[in-house]
Amino acid sequence: MRQWHSEFQARCWYDDANTVVELHGEIDIVAAEALAPRLRRLIAAAGGEVIVDLRPVSFIDCSGLGLLCSLHERLMARGRRLRVLVTRPVTLKMLRLTGLHHAFVVHGSLREARSATGLPLSSPPPAGHGPGGAGRAALGAAIASVIPSYHRTRPRPDAPAAPSPHDG
Repeated sequence: MRQWHSEFQARCWYDDANTVVELHGEIDIVAAEALAPRLRRLIAAAGGEVIVDLRPVSFIDCSGLGLLCSLHERLMARGRRLRVLVTRPVTLKMLRLTGLHHAFVVHGSLREARSATGLPLSSPPPAGHGPGGAGRAALGAAIASVIPSYHRTRPRPDAPAAPSPHDG
């Protein structure tokens, strides 16, 4: 029996005020489950701002967006920010459709993100974007409603092919 797996990579590096997490490939439920404990340890151990580089990400689903939301909430609870690098139109569209482009600080380049870090938090997060509660449930429902059905219904690689209506 083959295992369902995700094609992704993660790399982390630090500078004086930033922790940069580069994600590559598909960030789906398998990748999100593998990354979640690593990211929790990372933000507990490292200080400063966290920059998640999504530029090399070819696909992100609701699990990946949920992972970013969880990271954002943990950082906000510590008075820190999540900065996200996005250049792919489809990824930026996902952030806009879900309203997450307002929750995260979104940048188009690493230089822009790094030069903007180190600033104190000037205001609390928008309503519904803090930890827990109805706001989180509404945010999760909004994310789930815009995920392309292709990814949710894609058959497992080891599943038998469904008969075509033309096989008659």
